[in-house]
Amino acid sequence: MLISDKNKNLILSEINFVVKKMEKCSNPLEKLFYFSAIHGVFQRIYNIEFNPVLVFAEFVLRTTHEAFNNRLQAIIKSGNDVIPLSEKQIDKLSDIAKELGEKIKNNKEVSVTLQKFVVLQYSTSGNGYYLMQKGMLKI
Repeated sequence: MLISDKNKNLILSEINFVVKKMEKCSNPLEKLFYFSAIHGVFQRIYNIEFNPVLVFAEFVLRTTHEAFNNRLQAIIKSGNDVIPLSEKQIDKLSDIAKELGEKIKNNKEVSVTLQKFVVLQYSTSGNGYYLMQKGMLKI
């Protein structure tokens, strides 16, 4: 990802802060609240220093947040727990975010890490849950 060191450091600082906060709290909604800051920093940076990889990363992170939020709201508000969210799925958000930070820090390709977010996001859907039950989708 070709961006200035200043903006790269802003992204890394935000990811590190978010991961630390997510690892300290136990409430899934609170973890999701902190996770949302990551896509926010990507958007702020690409508004200053445009890069297609930043746009792609922001899109993946935002839609991952939305998928988790939608599933949590369905469980909380309507009691629809047919498709549950496990602690493992929630914790995986911070694990992959940490991996994303490491890749950015070391100037490595991030597409495989972003793909992990998409698969994790998919695990919150009905078909994703079904595939997890069959052992085909592993997180």
